[in-house]
Amino acid sequence: MAWLNSDELQLARAISQLTFCNPFLPQRTQYERAVLGSEYVASDNSWNFPASGQQQRPNEIRARDKVAAFVNTLRGRLTGKLTPGAQEWRLYQDAVVHYLYYSLEVDFYQALAEGKTGTEYAGLYARYLEKFNELMRVPAKGCACQFRAEHLFACCYQVTRAFQGIYRSIIGLSPCMIDLRAKVWESIFTHDMRAYQLELYDKMGDIATLIIGASGTGKERVAQAIAQARYLPFSAANKRFADVPQNLFSTTVLSAFSPHLVESELFGHARGAFTGAVADRKGRLELCPAHGSLFLDEIGDADPQIQVKLLRVLQYRTFERVGESVQRQFRGKIIAATNRDLAREMRSGTFREDFYFRLCSDVITTPSLRQQIAEAPEGLGNLINFITQKFITGERERANLNADVTRWITQHRDYPWPGNFRELEQCVKNMLLRRHYHPPELTEPNTQAHPLQRIGEGLMNEQELLEFYTTLVYRKAGTYEAAARHLGIDRRTVKARVGGNARRS
Repeated sequence: MAWLNSDELQLARAISQLTFCNPFLPQRTQYERAVLGSEYVASDNSWNFPASGQQQRPNEIRARDKVAAFVNTLRGRLTGKLTPGAQEWRLYQDAVVHYLYYSLEVDFYQALAEGKTGTEYAGLYARYLEKFNELMRVPAKGCACQFRAEHLFACCYQVTRAFQGIYRSIIGLSPCMIDLRAKVWESIFTHDMRAYQLELYDKMGDIATLIIGASGTGKERVAQAIAQARYLPFSAANKRFADVPQNLFSTTVLSAFSPHLVESELFGHARGAFTGAVADRKGRLELCPAHGSLFLDEIGDADPQIQVKLLRVLQYRTFERVGESVQRQFRGKIIAATNRDLAREMRSGTFREDFYFRLCSDVITTPSLRQQIAEAPEGLGNLINFITQKFITGERERANLNADVTRWITQHRDYPWPGNFRELEQCVKNMLLRRHYHPPELTEPNTQAHPLQRIGEGLMNEQELLEFYTTLVYRKAGTYEAAARHLGIDRRTVKARVGGNARRS
């Protein structure tokens, strides 16, 4: 006689699939339906955060309660004469994982909202450990627990942070936004959460993430959702996590610094390395904690010399401070973003192919607001309401503002929203202040076109052409001297032309 009958075995398999699935993919709905059977309620299952507050999902609540009842039933059998087979024991443990996660979820949400740190999780862990030991006790020889208590506690904490970070910051009903949420989840946990939990959880820092999208499409939001959901080990001895989520994300905008200053900002410098270096200084790479992430915004603007040095960081996880020869270890994860067409930049020689191929193992594309509206115009009200609730709490007043914004957008259906979600926020603020929105006069497209396109269309004068080509050679050569030798001109001429091109762009 089997430990689980055929119906119980089928239910246990469905619970296992639900436990380790990507919650933002449609398959989650299928697994909920398999768990609940006739109890399943047809409803909106897109997991999009409603601007009005927490979304109520009856199927999630019903599934949670059914799994809890199932686990409690099976727990009583562990002391019986029958013992589970290997497959049955594994499926039972998967159901326990589901049960334990939901027993912790509310406490984790509250702790995150209150910004708890340090040993404030000791009491929660003690209550969890008591349940873990009761539910996971090995029933017979040949059976082993596939989960460590501390590690499972840390994974539940990570899943809570990941879900909330994605759910609350990546908003939209359109298929492209639903797909974006699912891809961000995979960037954190891969497509196989079981494999992640068993062996990949401490290796994700070795995989860089590249976020591509137009300006204003939320690339930094995506980066922050990934960074603040990284795995944090929990120490049972110290009753604390290795770090706090607030410390896991730091940003450097590469275009905000000259190449020389970027080098010092990222890698740090030794005392006396250059004029003004009066003391040793740690750079962003060195300050990034082991479980943290460094977000390199506008990576497409990085100077070729910086690209070479970052390539070494990605390849060997080592770097040197400016003015030093000491090898230092980079312990965190690199997340980069750009609004540039990197394929075109590589063809033009301004972005190194070897650097790109170290960045491209995990590529996420953020969709434009225009694409979101085209795919799901009914979701526009949700986006507007999400913004307006930041300014107005009264439902009636907020509804009036929402109506004003919606009316303007309806009257300007063909407006391309070049500033994307960031511009939509400004539109809302304009409507709040003056009840009208006047987009800026956009520059003629040809003046904003890529230099190669301008050359092809005959729109570049002689000086601009010289400056562009000299800058291209300089970026490939790496130094003014090398570029001057290649072009057969004085280094001062190279420097002047490169400076002129920088001012124009």
